[in-house]
Amino acid sequence: MQYRSFFINLKNKSCFVIGGNRSAAQISSSLMADGALVTVWSEDFVEDFSVLGKKYPKQLNLLQAEFTLEVANHYCSAKVKPFIVITALTDLEVNQAICDVCIRNNVLSANPSELGSEVIIADNYSADPVEIAVIAKGFPVLTKRLQEAFGKYLDNTWLDAVKAYSDYACSEEVGQLNEAEKRIFFRRMAEEIVKSEGDFEQALKETKAYYQNLQAQDDLLLELAGERSLMD
Repeated sequence: MQYRSFFINLKNKSCFVIGGNRSAAQISSSLMADGALVTVWSEDFVEDFSVLGKKYPKQLNLLQAEFTLEVANHYCSAKVKPFIVITALTDLEVNQAICDVCIRNNVLSANPSELGSEVIIADNYSADPVEIAVIAKGFPVLTKRLQEAFGKYLDNTWLDAVKAYSDYACSEEVGQLNEAEKRIFFRRMAEEIVKSEGDFEQALKETKAYYQNLQAQDDLLLELAGERSLMD
């Protein structure tokens, strides 16, 4: 199955977690750390949920009840639906059956125990303004190690340049350019940052030289015409 990456702001999103085991607790903790409102359905809860209840008293709702297929259909077909349902039961068949109900009712579902899960959830590397997600489908430990490795590589090689790129985009100097000019300038700068392997100052120098050369040869007018045609 082929997937497309999305980065979603979970703040105040209603998320159902099905199961009261440690896996469900870990999933719930991760969601609430990102601001989600989590309702956990289970007949029994591990002690971890008591700790989470104290840490996230306004975000965690524990419902001591079985999340049957009938209950799933009721909530997923209601006018106000959960944003996503995540199954963490030990019964793999029930996990998938609940997800099937969600899919039929256009509610997002995640089944961590199933390689073909509709949604795959994993912690991502986050260092403003960069978000990176790397997932080895069905292998959570490998996923985590890959995230750590890519995160360290980005920290050591690219992050300073990306932050400088972002800061420069908001500078007064750039504010003098119109939108079409900015697109030409920053597209070239992105290319130069990659070419210089994260050397922002070198990339900026090369970009300015390129832009000044366009101006000197009157090629900038042609470039601007092309950019404006894309913007229209």
